[in-house]
Parts: sequence; C-alpha cells; structure tokens
Amino acid sequence: MDPELEKRVEEELQKARAHTRAALRYMARFGVRPGGEVRLFFPPEARQRTIDRIPFAHPVRERVTYRTAPGEFSAVCPFSGLPDYGTLAIEYVPGSWILELKSLKYYLISFRQIGITQEEVTALVYQDLLARLEDPRYLVVETVYNPRGGIRTRVRVDSREQG
Repeated sequence: MDPELEKRVEEELQKARAHTRAALRYMARFGVRPGGEVRLFFPPEARQRTIDRIPFAHPVRERVTYRTAPGEFSAVCPFSGLPDYGTLAIEYVPGSWILELKSLKYYLISFRQIGITQEEVTALVYQDLLARLEDPRYLVVETVYNPRGGIRTRVRVDSREQG
C-alpha cells in the first residue's frame, strides 16, 4: 500500500480508538457496559464538512423538502456500537441560498461511521445546514429512528422555535 495512504489509515484508526475509549469511559460513569461486541466508530468532528450551496435569487418563496428513504440514514449508537437507522427530513424556505443535492447526500452518508446520540445528530445537522443556508425564512430538521426496545425516537429542530 502507498505509505501516505497507510499513514492516513493509521491516523484514522487512532482517532476511532480514542473516541471509542472516551465513549466507553462516558458509559461507565452511568454504570453502562456495552453488550455484545465493541466496535470502532468516529467522533462527530469526523463528519464531512462540505455542503455546497447555490444562490437563490427568485422572488418566489418556495418550500424545499428532502427526505431520506427509510433506512438510508444511519449513525452509530455510542453506547452499544450498533447502527441507528432512521429517516431524516429537511424542510426550509430559502433566503439567499439553496443546498446542492449531491453534496448534501455525501454529507448525510458521512454519519454512518459516527458515534453520536439520536438527539445530538439532529441538532448537529440542523446547525450545519443553518450555517450553510445563512438566512432561510425557516429551517426544520427531523429524524425518526427505527424502534429500539419497542421505542421509536422522533427528534425535531425548528428554527421558528429557537430563542
């Protein structure tokens, strides 16, 4: 293998090991031990940061909605190391910008190896998108996760409800 590529792989493994250890220490504070296998995952900072945008200079106020297909959005539970599958929906009325779809897809896919709670991922996606859109009339990000232990989790962040 290319030495530079090998170096990058080793650096990523070291980051994943450090984050996994930190998650295990965090869990231990609450008396939680992982059941089954312990798997490596990456910290939220490892997500893709690039979300391209396109100027929107129309007087028309349209509502833009993106929704992943069921099971297409996932992240890793930092407590169990198991994947959390769900649907992610984004709705906004553009101000000066719209999101470029291909880069949005890659951004969302980047969460597949991230260890993060369901609530935290929703807030993080909201914050990232709001920063890229800059001035939407409103922005809503909602996640609905597959049931786990008989409980379905729905998390919603709406810019109109923020202080």
